[in-house]
Amino acid sequence: MTLGWRVPGPALGSAAPVRPGVTTALATPAINPIVRWAFALLVFSIPFEFPERSFPIEIPTITAAVFLLTTPLALRACYARRPAALVWFLVYLYAFAVSAVWNARHAAATDVNNANYGAEVTKLFALLLQAVLVFWAAYNLFQSPRIARLTVVVLALAGTIRALLPVVGIARTTHAIWGGGERVTALGQNANNSAMILAAGFVVLLGLQYGAERPLLRPRWLVAPILALLGLSVVDTGSRGGIVALGAGLLPFMFSGARTLWLVVRNAVIAALAIGLVIFAAYRSDAVRRRFTESVESGALAGRERIYPSVLQMSRERPLIGWGPVNNKYELGLRLNERIFRRRDAHNLVLEVLSSTGLAGTIPFLAGLGLCCVGAWQARRGPHGILPLALLLVVVAANMSGNWIASKLLWLVLAYGLASMRYRGKDASGLPPPAAVLAGRPTPGRASDRAFREGWRSR
Repeated sequence: MTLGWRVPGPALGSAAPVRPGVTTALATPAINPIVRWAFALLVFSIPFEFPERSFPIEIPTITAAVFLLTTPLALRACYARRPAALVWFLVYLYAFAVSAVWNARHAAATDVNNANYGAEVTKLFALLLQAVLVFWAAYNLFQSPRIARLTVVVLALAGTIRALLPVVGIARTTHAIWGGGERVTALGQNANNSAMILAAGFVVLLGLQYGAERPLLRPRWLVAPILALLGLSVVDTGSRGGIVALGAGLLPFMFSGARTLWLVVRNAVIAALAIGLVIFAAYRSDAVRRRFTESVESGALAGRERIYPSVLQMSRERPLIGWGPVNNKYELGLRLNERIFRRRDAHNLVLEVLSSTGLAGTIPFLAGLGLCCVGAWQARRGPHGILPLALLLVVVAANMSGNWIASKLLWLVLAYGLASMRYRGKDASGLPPPAAVLAGRPTPGRASDRAFREGWRSR
């Protein structure tokens, strides 16, 4: 098993050596080990959110802050390249701030609920700013396919440990479902968020074993028990959106466009088998089967059937700048007139952005998201194969029935998808690479792509 966490290279500011046959666009400066391990800690902490505790800051938020505090030790390695998607996300943050200030004058819905509008908006803005900075630094670190590979390995390892917790009875959390059955999570986590993270771990393991040029373990079938654990854990959460997101992440493996017919058929069969087993496990679960049946027969979507029309109506009333961050949730709570919830989330990433910041924030946000999707699509024939695209589909699909806009997993996957296109000699940055990287770069095209693939196999 080859992970290659240490990135060989010269000290910062010196020219990077280039291996024969490897595209020089991939030459990167050495990265301080403190930065590397702080980044690994951030990735590992993602599945271990602990909402039900007295300390108000989540563990991934703390580890992200620690990582960002270490980045000055490797400024060039973390911030040298500024992708165009970063510019769009910064424009979205600007629209967020403008909408927050503009709607602060008449945040009636928030005031009615005696909530502190300024404090809640400031907290959300700080979380989003941190997420965008993590995206920027991660994009630069992911210029190294080795670091990207180990990062997703760490994510899969953390997801596996998280899936084991309820099985062994550690921090097991259950939520009873009306009509019978229960949803199983750990550490008091939201079941839908847990399903997204576990589904991402499942897709990472499958992608590393069958979608990348080098398998994580040999023989490949050694990961089968871990895949079964992760798949059953997704089903145990009872999350319909999580199961659909897992299916969305598995579909690309059926059309991976591998180099040989045998690999195409093998990947398609394995993906079809995985989807079939997940469907079978979901059908065998009374709680999950009942929830899907209710959705099909009566259109019951845990309140989303009422939330979505209300959010769309709100967006039509204030299309340009929205209702303001946080205030849109309280406004939605008032319109739904539910006694239990004072505020309601949009339960959809796009609707959340649209209702809070209007078109002023939605357009740049979707532009940045689209560039990340394009990058993951163009990387499908690179050394990481279909994995960046599959992983991106998981988090995007999960955010169509939920809203985790400040989730570190979402922004790390976006950075991975955007950076992975460079593994084939392409460039997504808004500025030219450093002069040391440009020196001796071959002309882009099929010849350079072929040289890179040959150089990658020789590592």
